[in-house]
Amino acid sequence: MTCPNLKCKKEFSFDYKKYLARKKLILLSTTIACFIVLAAVIISSVFLLDRRNIFIAEVKNEYESQFKKIQDEFTQENISIKESYDNEIKKIDVVVLKTQAAEHYKKIWEERKSYSSKYAITPREKAQLEMLALSKDKTKSIEDIIRGITIKAAPDNSTVNVLSSASGYSLDIDFDMSELSSGEEGTRTKHDSIDSLKKEIIRLVSKVTNDVFEFCQNMGLKSIAIGCRHYVRQYDDRNNYIENINEILYKISLNKKDLGELKDNPFLEIYLTTKYFKVEVDEFPNLSLEITEPYTYEPIKPIEPIPYKPIKLPDKLPEPIKLPELKLR
Repeated sequence: MTCPNLKCKKEFSFDYKKYLARKKLILLSTTIACFIVLAAVIISSVFLLDRRNIFIAEVKNEYESQFKKIQDEFTQENISIKESYDNEIKKIDVVVLKTQAAEHYKKIWEERKSYSSKYAITPREKAQLEMLALSKDKTKSIEDIIRGITIKAAPDNSTVNVLSSASGYSLDIDFDMSELSSGEEGTRTKHDSIDSLKKEIIRLVSKVTNDVFEFCQNMGLKSIAIGCRHYVRQYDDRNNYIENINEILYKISLNKKDLGELKDNPFLEIYLTTKYFKVEVDEFPNLSLEITEPYTYEPIKPIEPIPYKPIKLPDKLPEPIKLPELKLR
């Protein structure tokens, strides 16, 4: 075969059969290599899969073994606890347990009755401890002790008088209702009827009576008199206003016999206390409620506006508050 290039003019020889044989050999070699690689991949996959299944089976068996061991231990422990509990229940004597419980709570009750300091939690209980300590003070006279205890037991700003005689001591207390009840400042009241006002005053008088008697019952008291004061608007017979006075609206007394009845009442309930009241002063029939001029708000003074944010004053003031006032004829 001659080169087609005119300048070259060389001859080449080409054996078609050898070329075809070489191509077949290359193709066959490539095919065999691919089969070998594919076989290796398949064989290795099957081998690794078997190893994976074996590993999973081993882990699963170990987990089941550990789980069964823990479950058996838990079951055994549960059985042991139940047996121990059943044995403890069998050992309990209901009669002995009841006796121990009764003694325990009796001890607590005795400590509370003796005003043990570990049970003093509220301010009232702490004040009771102070009054108890004062009642046992041997350096003071009976009059001073009674007066001191009464001042602590009675509401603030109460008027306390102690009178002594051959037959014992008489205690006289007057307290302001506004010290124990909100909405009773001045001549105003939150109640809308005289009956409602009377019930609250009787309740407050009973409370003060119980507080005072609790700590003065062993001091030879001949009598206790307790009154509740409230500011009222006083008028003359022609219904002309005179002035506001702090008037005793309700006052009771308890003599020595009644105090003995209270001593047998361990809980000092309000009802049982009021049962022995002797009313000394009762101004409720002379009281009436009247609506006076309502309270008006003072006008709001203008405020200089802040340069960066002026203040807007309200266009309308709040509605006046109307409260009844006590009127004494």
